[in-house]
Amino acid sequence: MKPQCLILDTDAEHAQQLAEVVESCGFKTLVAGGLEQASESGPLEQFDLIFLDLDCPDNHAVFAPSEASLSESTELFVMVSVDEPGVADDAIRRGASYYFCKPLEPANIRPLLKDMAAEFASEQCKPATSSDCGIDQFGMLRGSSRGMRKLYRQLRKVAQSEASVMVMGESGTGKELVAQTLHMLSARHDGPFVAFNCAAVPENLAESELFGHEKGAFSGAARRHQGHFERASGGTLLLDEFSEMNIDLQAKLLRVLESRKLRRLGADTDIDVDVRIISACNRSPEDAVREGSLREDVYYRLAQFPLKVPPLRRRGADIEGLAQHFLRELNEKHATSLAFSEAALDALRRHSWPGNVRELKHLVERAYILSEEVIDHELRSAIDNQSASLEHDDVLIAVPVGTSIAEMEHRLITSTLEHTGDDKQAAADILGISLKTLYNRLKEYAKESQSDDF
Repeated sequence: MKPQCLILDTDAEHAQQLAEVVESCGFKTLVAGGLEQASESGPLEQFDLIFLDLDCPDNHAVFAPSEASLSESTELFVMVSVDEPGVADDAIRRGASYYFCKPLEPANIRPLLKDMAAEFASEQCKPATSSDCGIDQFGMLRGSSRGMRKLYRQLRKVAQSEASVMVMGESGTGKELVAQTLHMLSARHDGPFVAFNCAAVPENLAESELFGHEKGAFSGAARRHQGHFERASGGTLLLDEFSEMNIDLQAKLLRVLESRKLRRLGADTDIDVDVRIISACNRSPEDAVREGSLREDVYYRLAQFPLKVPPLRRRGADIEGLAQHFLRELNEKHATSLAFSEAALDALRRHSWPGNVRELKHLVERAYILSEEVIDHELRSAIDNQSASLEHDDVLIAVPVGTSIAEMEHRLITSTLEHTGDDKQAAADILGISLKTLYNRLKEYAKESQSDDF
């Protein structure tokens, strides 16, 4: 089956010429003047590649968050008649893979299209993932699904540049592995890879941890301390959960990003910074900007090249392939030969995986410990229990009219924690907030409770 391409172009003559080039490279092509006409042929998710004419304002709806029919694995190539400043950067940030000026030169796009068609063909011929044939590996990442192959292409593209990369994806999808892979592929691979979790460090220590301090800079500073920026010199610094960074510290971070110089706390001179920045978050940075918790200028500085990691539930056969990989590692480590039953594999395929790859790995490890020769009901039981603990659609909270938003939030957080048995990470995942945000709310509630006692 040929990969499918949709050309959304207001210029019918240009669209037809482009279609001939695309078809000559092995694609089945559909031409439409706009989204409304294209929708008559079915959902956008059926297309492996879309050429999008940005000259048509209606076509910008593809970027809308409500446009659920656009698959995460679909390659999006945008086209414009006039190259205006900032348009290309904005299109890339919003999910486009390439940006072209019309008219497109066939010689410039044929090699790219042929590579894509060849990769799609190899994917079609690839047998189902099993414990015998394994699963594709790219750097620290594993997966053979369309979404992962798209991610691999983007990583190859950006690895040799010095652009700041923003990795977005749900909790447990492997964002740090993406960052490590990017570091491995870059010219900085011989330098250090240093990770800093912005949500895990107390606000009063974050500046010192990032930028370092001199002896005597503050009470308790008994010696000079190198911050994460200095430790990552010549290499890569990952700012994990960057949207949770204190807003004042973000301003200082911006100065470092722009000047490539930093000053330790208590120091009088600046230090040159030679670090590539990769940032990661599991929430929408645009939402964080709108809420005021993330500076817009910091966001644009970090998001020179955004990458999206697909959730496990959208990775098809990768679910079974990764499970087999994790089991193979356990068998090799402990000199055993356990295998999954067909019923267990079927349970893996049916589960929705809200915790993504992290959840899958933990469930396989748990079932391995409990099993003898065949992993069967141990895994199915673990998945059923996991689903039950996260199944909260039928749990209702009664909120009287007149209740404040703050009180509603308090009740929701408290009830969710009761539902998860005080598992704060699970509660944060259900609520769609970071673990740091959850802890901050709980501290506020504790203070309110103490003040009410007096």
